[in-house]
Amino acid sequence: MKISAALSRELSNLPKQATVMVIGEVDTGKSTLLALLARWFRSQSQYVAIVDADIGQADIGPPGFVSYGFVEHDIESLQSVRRQDSYLVGSTSPYNRGLNVVAGVQACVRDARCQGSDVTLVDTTGLVKGISGIQLKCAKAEAIKPDLIIALNTPGIEPLTSCLKQLGFRVSRFLPIPGARIRTAQERKHLRVSRWNSYLGGNPHKMEIDPAEVKVLRWWGESRPVDTEQVPNGTVVAIPNPNRPGIHIPCVWTVTEGGEAGSRLSLLVPEPPEVQPGVVWVSGYKLGLEGNTVVSA
Repeated sequence: MKISAALSRELSNLPKQATVMVIGEVDTGKSTLLALLARWFRSQSQYVAIVDADIGQADIGPPGFVSYGFVEHDIESLQSVRRQDSYLVGSTSPYNRGLNVVAGVQACVRDARCQGSDVTLVDTTGLVKGISGIQLKCAKAEAIKPDLIIALNTPGIEPLTSCLKQLGFRVSRFLPIPGARIRTAQERKHLRVSRWNSYLGGNPHKMEIDPAEVKVLRWWGESRPVDTEQVPNGTVVAIPNPNRPGIHIPCVWTVTEGGEAGSRLSLLVPEPPEVQPGVVWVSGYKLGLEGNTVVSA
């Protein structure tokens, strides 16, 4: 599959260090189009970053986070992109998390540009209808100011594209990608489990934490410390990335019963962080764990 001549002309007219946002309903081929766009820009000798804001069906990082990575080779799937960094949203649905999603997209786009991307491509959730979908996508566009918005054209997307045009954004509509695979709800759950286990790896590092030395706070919640005894095993949390202000390291909260010594609290991470965190941000998103393996998400 190749980029059409019409889309190629649109892409050729973009400025340097461009940002392109892709919108469309679920199962219309957004991720496939992103991979096509990445290959096209690489053929033009552009250094490409992809921001994955599809928090429920994440390809680059774990679900519940906005993540980004750089395209180091021609790709067929976004899952081939190595995660660079992430931003905690704390849910697999954008409902009631719209501000978190917008902040995450803005942070990841900013960070990708600072890391030298020539082109930054932004994937999005399939929420495009109703007031929630329109407000969320318009807020994202206002936050990152994309040079081009590519809309995969379905009947329900017209109000959104009209609103984006009224705001002054350049919107190009194209047909959904032929053969885009429709996933069942069970397949989506399985994919979330797979993405979390892929992120953690087969033997994740278990970093013990002492609530007396580390602040445990609700993400975008009250500033008062959380009662750690009330945080369930498997809760998705995040710690600051010491090298990237405003960017996070995804973790999973684990509780090990310690008998008379009390419970031991740890964070599952792929590898030990460079420094001991001073704060842990707790979300309301919980995973099912068996040992160090995610079994439900």
